[in-house]
Amino acid sequence: MPDHVDPTPIAAPPAAARGALEADIIVQMQRLSTESQRVAQAFATRHGLGQIDLEALLHVMQAELRGDPLTAGGLGDALGVTSGAATGVIDRLVKVGHVTRDRDEHDRRRVLVRRADKARVVAGEFFGPLGALADRVMDDFDRAELETVQRFLGAMAPALARHAESVAGRRAETDTPRA
Repeated sequence: MPDHVDPTPIAAPPAAARGALEADIIVQMQRLSTESQRVAQAFATRHGLGQIDLEALLHVMQAELRGDPLTAGGLGDALGVTSGAATGVIDRLVKVGHVTRDRDEHDRRRVLVRRADKARVVAGEFFGPLGALADRVMDDFDRAELETVQRFLGAMAPALARHAESVAGRRAETDTPRA
């Protein structure tokens, strides 16, 4: 029997190390999701919005950022609700000044749902400090690391949407992750 024990840890086999890393990533995503929901709920509560109203506002904002504003039908599809339910959501958001209905400049028959100036202001006031925090966190990562995170999140979001569709009957986004 040896007189001493070597304190050097035995390296885990590569598959076990990867499994532990993947498990920790899942835990960190769950924590991020929980904290994101808490922030979103605080914003929604502060501004008198329900969960679906907030989700609708996010879809409107993201569509505008892509340069492809939503119609009421497009918003209903994104939310996984009927056109009547989408109209109700839009009506509530118009009433509190978060969105507007505007005629499409290129096709006057189409009505687009756009984020109102008020929504830009209140979102900036509320989420501005969060943006500053995110900037500080990202400052600790080099470009290659950020590109890896971007690729991972770009693949996970549609994967989660497909899973949501399969368990809740909602239509998943068909966006493909960017390389």
